[in-house]
Amino acid sequence: MSFQAKKHPLFKEHIEKASRFQLRKPTPNKKKWDSFYKLSSNENMLGASPLALEAIRKATEGVYEYDFYDDYQFQDVLADFYNQELKSGQFITANSGVEVLEIICRGLVSVGSECIISSPTFSPYTNIIELEGGIVIDIPLELPDYQINVDAILNAITDKTALIFVTNPNNPTGTYVNKTDFERLLDGLPQDVIVVYDEVYFHFVDAEDFPYAKDYIKQGRNIIGLHTFSKIYGLAGLRVGYGLTTPFIGEYLNKIFRPFRINSLSTLAAYEALKDEDHVQKSQKMIWEGKKWFYQKFDELGITYWPTQGNFILFKVEISSLDFTQKMLNEGVMVRPGDNFGAPGCIRLTIGTQEANERFIEVYKGIK
Repeated sequence: MSFQAKKHPLFKEHIEKASRFQLRKPTPNKKKWDSFYKLSSNENMLGASPLALEAIRKATEGVYEYDFYDDYQFQDVLADFYNQELKSGQFITANSGVEVLEIICRGLVSVGSECIISSPTFSPYTNIIELEGGIVIDIPLELPDYQINVDAILNAITDKTALIFVTNPNNPTGTYVNKTDFERLLDGLPQDVIVVYDEVYFHFVDAEDFPYAKDYIKQGRNIIGLHTFSKIYGLAGLRVGYGLTTPFIGEYLNKIFRPFRINSLSTLAAYEALKDEDHVQKSQKMIWEGKKWFYQKFDELGITYWPTQGNFILFKVEISSLDFTQKMLNEGVMVRPGDNFGAPGCIRLTIGTQEANERFIEVYKGIK
């Protein structure tokens, strides 16, 4: 018997109604160009941590085992990395920060729960919330500076509110919430509302008044921080991330445990990447120097942009962002159009090596 002509009786209504995450187009065949610069995905253009790569090379013979490195060991390593200020059970390890978000929503979002986001922001939030039957309440960032509206968020809270998503620094704008505003938000929340604090770009922050998740977790606040190994550590293709939270929330979310969740090579690479302070510092130096260089060039060219605390810059273009992106790609430079994430007329540009940055400006001058 076929149910294809109508709704299958096993299909869940809230999943049928959920918005589908739009996959990005794959990176084109780089052989088409003499040189190709991917400045569209906020990856680390210095590459992966050398310590992580060397560890993977040495460990490949052990891949016949299911878990010669596992989540429990990973949580212990993270606790040591944080100098035992946070304990093992306060970490939720997963295949990327996105999977941490899925675990959070699986555990804390019910059908009819309201979750507050502030667009434009990381697009998978909506899909993950809706797959659990949650309702997305969007309190857009305030223009012209793309800042969160703390008062509007607090006023939007109802007895159905479960989670508030704060992306800091925000992707795709690069703007950030300072300590004063973040603490005002925390202080105004009902006791049962939890903040999902996505700080995956925190390594690139140079603002002195930036609020870090760890500090508020130590105070016992209802907050779950989100971290990834895809950015500063250069392990985007291995898919490793983790959450950090209070012991109370951590004990609960760690019950949502799938055996053999993180593959062994990814876990080992993450272990070693945490030790690679030299790679972290070189990556930070590249971004901090690169963004100052772009600020100067953008000012000279009269380009409107938003100062950033991430490893990327959002700026305006005079033509369609989709047309601009295609013209850039024709010249071997890949950037991200703002039309795809709620910032029409804008482009998100990953800060790269000096060679890549200079090539972007060279191509820009020819197509602006």
